[in-house]
Amino acid sequence: MLTIGKYSYPNQVTFAKAIEIAKTAITKYDGKMSNKDVAEALGYKVKNPNAMSGYIFRKFDDICTYGLMKRQRGYVKVTDIAVQALDPYDTRKAQEGKAKAIRQMLIVKEAFTKWNGVIPPETALPSKLVDLLGVSWQEAQKQAESLRKLFSEVFPYLKATPESMIETSVGSGLGGEDKAMDIKQETGDMTVSARGKGFGFTKTLPFTREGIQKLRQLVDFLENQIEEEETEETPKEEQDKD
Repeated sequence: MLTIGKYSYPNQVTFAKAIEIAKTAITKYDGKMSNKDVAEALGYKVKNPNAMSGYIFRKFDDICTYGLMKRQRGYVKVTDIAVQALDPYDTRKAQEGKAKAIRQMLIVKEAFTKWNGVIPPETALPSKLVDLLGVSWQEAQKQAESLRKLFSEVFPYLKATPESMIETSVGSGLGGEDKAMDIKQETGDMTVSARGKGFGFTKTLPFTREGIQKLRQLVDFLENQIEEEETEETPKEEQDKD
């Protein structure tokens, strides 16, 4: 893993390799993979897991930076995002999971957004990185090739799954063309948008227990709105029948 400015990014393990290891963890180890097994999946022969080098553990950090796995004491555990990204039955869900994982890397998310998914030409990349990251030209030039390799691998996943598609519809009792409620979860926050007859709002809540509690309150409010609408409309409907 390398650092440039305030950003960290993987440079020794590809996203494809990280996905492969996460899949092994899920299919063979019930989501938890020992340090020894992860090292061997990376191509190392390990006799004593307690004597593994820091160089190997830096590759562990690369895998975790993708948002697919988390290091624990003595083992590595897959994340919920990895489970989604490797869904064997729903290809769209898996595609969205991969895009979610990649968006955990802020340097990738910001570069993709700023450049509209197009990597600048090789000669222009260092200066573009200076503008994007606020680092010196020398530092940008030094790491441009590593970042180009990363962007080249992961940008296609984001192009295939725009951020606006990575959202979860919530069953809040809303239905029909004029009523909807959507939640889009980004790093650390979730944006809740709702619309209905006579009202509409967008709120950003923290992705925490407190935020979830506030979300429940919003759902209760919306259900009450629907009950009131149904109560008001019933007499009119009966009149129409007469």
